[in-house]
Amino acid sequence: MSASDYGGCSVPAEVYDIAFGWDPQPEVERLLFLAREAGCRVSRVLELGCGSGRLLAALEDRVAETVGVELSSTMAEYARQRCRGDIITGDMTDFALNRTFDLVFASANTIRHVLDDKRIAGMWKCIAQHLQPGGVFVADVELGVMAEAERLGRPARWMNSRGDSLVHVLWDVAQAPTPQAPRTRVRWEFELRGPRRQSWQESFDLRAYEADEFLHRATEGGGLEPVSIHELRDPYLFAVPVENVAGRVLVTLRRCRAE
Repeated sequence: MSASDYGGCSVPAEVYDIAFGWDPQPEVERLLFLAREAGCRVSRVLELGCGSGRLLAALEDRVAETVGVELSSTMAEYARQRCRGDIITGDMTDFALNRTFDLVFASANTIRHVLDDKRIAGMWKCIAQHLQPGGVFVADVELGVMAEAERLGRPARWMNSRGDSLVHVLWDVAQAPTPQAPRTRVRWEFELRGPRRQSWQESFDLRAYEADEFLHRATEGGGLEPVSIHELRDPYLFAVPVENVAGRVLVTLRRCRAE
């Protein structure tokens, strides 16, 4: 697979779900808070790259309708088993659901998997087309090329358990981006321990952005306008100007209202 052809996570869905199985409620509350702050009442929600459906399932008691788009067919099927809403197997750069939403969101650097300029433009076009006027898009994303480069050689490690299964995860920046080559090569490892023991490794590229470029690409089609950028330092959100963005942030954009 080439760097531009990300095909979705190859780790088994149940293992991935354990690895990222922490409490989803803080993330849900942040999403709904940012939508309210942008003047949007949320009833219908779409998640891009919904993975195992962890966040959508947690949102189902708070909103009337949830829909997820997921590239991996096995991950999408896992999400269908836990979510009442529709889970669509598809590409977030090219989809048409024939309905609009109050809130569209993407978590955990999901939209950075899109590397090609044409596909990036297609993704933002799809986002705008699936938001109702005044609707909100929220991206949980890490921004800043130098901030990303500083993670080289400093792997993140964590573990989560469910029942008698324990999953260890290593996330490592194997190749740092530069202004001339704004891609980050990421390597991660999952190790399942318990009644059975198995491990998986995967490498892929993520698009690296400075905040101003990210906002430019998001808004150049004319359908979206920036609302806010908040630095995330659990459990707090801190509003930051675009020139000070470095690290993990929540970017909020709004679909322009018809004049």
